[in-house]
Amino acid sequence: MKENITAVHNKLLGFYLYFLVLILWEIAPRVGWASNVFLPPLSRVIQTAIDLGLANILIYVSISLKRVFAGFLFATLLALPVGFVLAGALPWLARFLRPLTVFLSSIPPFILFPIFVIIAGVGEGGIYTVIFWSSFWPILFTTIVGIQNVDTLLIRAGKAMNANKLELFFKVVLPGALPTIISGVRTGLTMSFFMLIGAESMGADSGMGWMIHNAQSMGFVERIYLGAILVAGVGFVLNYALEILESTVLYWREEELPEERESVAA
Repeated sequence: MKENITAVHNKLLGFYLYFLVLILWEIAPRVGWASNVFLPPLSRVIQTAIDLGLANILIYVSISLKRVFAGFLFATLLALPVGFVLAGALPWLARFLRPLTVFLSSIPPFILFPIFVIIAGVGEGGIYTVIFWSSFWPILFTTIVGIQNVDTLLIRAGKAMNANKLELFFKVVLPGALPTIISGVRTGLTMSFFMLIGAESMGADSGMGWMIHNAQSMGFVERIYLGAILVAGVGFVLNYALEILESTVLYWREEELPEERESVAA
């Protein structure tokens, strides 16, 4: 019995802080610790979600996710092959272009949003361009770094076994670079998701970002908090899904033994 309680406690340990925050959120405005105008009780936010309706909430979420995945997929399909070519076939070109790519990637997408609107148009075009820009650079850079950091001894061993270039790429280079590439893909998706919220507040008529912006314009404080909860929740689910995908794709990666963890911690 005691072991079961301990097991449940260990599983819930990471959620205790969330429970505490939710409880304080409900109590603080009611006892006067915070203004209920700027911080409405959690129960009012929940009631707002009920009044809005699950169907409408799912529509907002699905529209935002559609935009994220469309822009992110296009960026991934372009960044991966470009990264493979620059790192593998044309490393001199990668070194030549690096100052320019670093400069372009350092420009915040929101600063370029007016330009994106001029090029792609108001509405969906500008939003997709912001998402593409946000996710393209981390995927490109990590692809180049991952390919360049593959152990040269493994490549030489593959050549010694008479492997052709295609076999070297798929059996040696790509598996060696995959952990770094997946890390860049995760960063790109995270960046594109949070940039989407700002882009929707600037040039959309639907989605979670538009919902927050519209609620702010109308003074619906509860809807602002509801939108923030939706964004955080969807972001949490996406990150968790990417962790599962990473562990599935990289199933062959060697895990640290408990003894190794203890030695590192010491």
